[in-house]
Amino acid sequence: MDNLRNLIIITCLIGLAAGVAWAAEEEQAAENAEPSDRYKELVKEKGAFQETWVLPGASLKGVNKVYLWGAGFQYRDVGPAKRTRSTMSMSSSKNEFGISEEGRQWFEEVVGEAFDAEFSKAKNFEIVDEIGPDTIIIRGGLADIVSKVPPEFVGRSEIYLASVGAATLVLEVIDAETGTVLAAAAERRGIETLNARGGMGMVQTNRASIRGDVSRWTKNLARRLRDALDKAIKQDNKA
Repeated sequence: MDNLRNLIIITCLIGLAAGVAWAAEEEQAAENAEPSDRYKELVKEKGAFQETWVLPGASLKGVNKVYLWGAGFQYRDVGPAKRTRSTMSMSSSKNEFGISEEGRQWFEEVVGEAFDAEFSKAKNFEIVDEIGPDTIIIRGGLADIVSKVPPEFVGRSEIYLASVGAATLVLEVIDAETGTVLAAAAERRGIETLNARGGMGMVQTNRASIRGDVSRWTKNLARRLRDALDKAIKQDNKA
């Protein structure tokens, strides 16, 4: 259970501060519970993400609404942003840069837009603003976010990157009535660049292309989550 314990600790660290409307005592109990208590009955299964844990016997029968419990972002501390003269950057841990406050706001905006776009296409559930009957809560965010993009470039105007960064998606699926964690997932992925032929690799980048890379990466994660929820809700409602 070590990997699962680490996952829930990361989830708590990303500061998902938005409130939820299930009973206050259940919310408080969930917040105070040790990671092992909240996850002790979950079992690891093959799923849509690298780490997928499910509560045996859990059912989404009757569910047709999803409440998104905010979104959290936690950035790796790599020190302040520094200027660089390099025009080439590979996917190496040596090429990690601090992200400015403006850069973080920009990143979070792109991620939010991408998730909204993908979840609006759901076939078997709708996104709601309030918790009520037939609702599950998705609590999640991105943790350990790192950037491969130099914040300020000195000298030549071109910069070539194979990856613009990386982040870990962390998720919980929660029963809105009881606060029980029905499933949890996590996945670490690099945000790769896309060349003119549609493949990955070292390419010249700019602000517009980086936005496209982040948006494409986020939409892929959101699409997989949306599809997994659509499939599970459809199957359980047919049972």
